[in-house]
Amino acid sequence: MQISVTFRKTDSSDALKEYAVKKVGKLQKYLNSSFEADVILEANKNHHLASVNISSNTGINIQGEEQSNNMYASIDLVIAKLERQIKKHRQKLREFSNTTPSKMTRLNVYSPESFYEDGQTDEVEGEESVALTPTIIKTEAVAAEYLTVEEAVMKLEFQKQDFLVFTNKASNQISILHLRKDGNYALIEV
Repeated sequence: MQISVTFRKTDSSDALKEYAVKKVGKLQKYLNSSFEADVILEANKNHHLASVNISSNTGINIQGEEQSNNMYASIDLVIAKLERQIKKHRQKLREFSNTTPSKMTRLNVYSPESFYEDGQTDEVEGEESVALTPTIIKTEAVAAEYLTVEEAVMKLEFQKQDFLVFTNKASNQISILHLRKDGNYALIEV
């Protein structure tokens, strides 16, 4: 467990730093693995802001931010918020582990053509197809974790992202799990 405390627009206080470290350290009982926490304490004219970002080696990223007229109260509020988020995540894990195969029917393997919504392509009836050339505006390196498909679905739901790249435990191949606009999942196996 590594906790860093940063003060912005305010003088650093050992008592306040110890209080924040103590409160964030209590979250360890909810997390099964070690984690890193970045705490930012900021004071403005009328309010004190406490922001906490927690990331663990299991891929869990939780963040919260609260403000009040007292820095200690802001820390208490953000810790309570993070506890609720962690408890909600743990409840999802319990529910997901009890998921029956019929509930997993949302997970389907789609062909690349099926990524067009409702089978639409770039062709217009009676006209020639115009080649669309997309522009790459960002390149990002992604670590492919070793997961089952069920674990990947659970992780994707928790992280609230559109896709997840992982190494499938069953096939030992790189796979991509994509959340479609219709709420279903698409599994792309490379």
